[in-house]
Amino acid sequence: MKVLVSGGTGLLGQGFLRVLQGAGEYEARCLIRPTSCTERLKGFELCCGDAEDACSMEKALRGMDAFVHIAGIGYAPQVLEAMHRAGVERLVAVSSTSAYSRFEFRSAPLLTNEALLLDNGLRWTVVRPSMIYGTELDHNMHKLLRFLDRFPIFPLFGDGENLWQPVYYEDLAQGMYTALTRPGTEGEIYDLPGERPLPFVELVHTAAGTLNKKVRIVHLPAEPVRRGLLAAERLRVPLPVKSEQVLRLREDKAYLYEKAREELGYAPRAFSEGIALEVDRLRELGMVR
Repeated sequence: MKVLVSGGTGLLGQGFLRVLQGAGEYEARCLIRPTSCTERLKGFELCCGDAEDACSMEKALRGMDAFVHIAGIGYAPQVLEAMHRAGVERLVAVSSTSAYSRFEFRSAPLLTNEALLLDNGLRWTVVRPSMIYGTELDHNMHKLLRFLDRFPIFPLFGDGENLWQPVYYEDLAQGMYTALTRPGTEGEIYDLPGERPLPFVELVHTAAGTLNKKVRIVHLPAEPVRRGLLAAERLRVPLPVKSEQVLRLREDKAYLYEKAREELGYAPRAFSEGIALEVDRLRELGMVR
């Protein structure tokens, strides 16, 4: 099977390509932008294009048997157009568990683009990961670890009892591979979160403990902070935290995955195990002590 992969330079893309390479039965071609760092894609066929451009994706899809679209479900219209033009029917698309968010600004775009796959003539599968972590390429955990490594005090908006369920990237990559290769997964949506939800305050203490650090958590009232951030955003003041991030701290990010367990054999590792692997990686790079 020949597979086109978008998002191959990112954390999940890197994990998936290693799984694909280890299987030994698949050839991967990576869709890359002209500005992409190709150092991470040695040994793979590269094809320049952009998920925003259906024509470039169509060219990249020529001769492929499947498309694993990691770059985001938001490009669904262009992906569908390109696949129909290229005559490729098999698609595994990455969405997000944010589709369950009660805040429409998060859930509505995901659900709208997922719906485009229905009755479209493709043999599609959608995977919904929770927050992905595992190396310096993730968007959240490596920043948290570096902060905890340097500072003994951690500011936390709210009481910290909201639930999080981050997924280690290698577990997610394996789940995606099974979704691609196992019969019976077509036309299905799979939630692929971490092993179990845990309160954010527990997550912070677990991360700090893995670094052999003690941390004092200082609770800040969430709503005044959110309003202050919102006012600053209206003035276009650059900030490291967005008001919508503080807003979403109020909802639990906890997800069931029995369907993935039963149909994909999905068995993600505990956060304590995954974060220890990330700390080892960051120490190798000199990013934490």
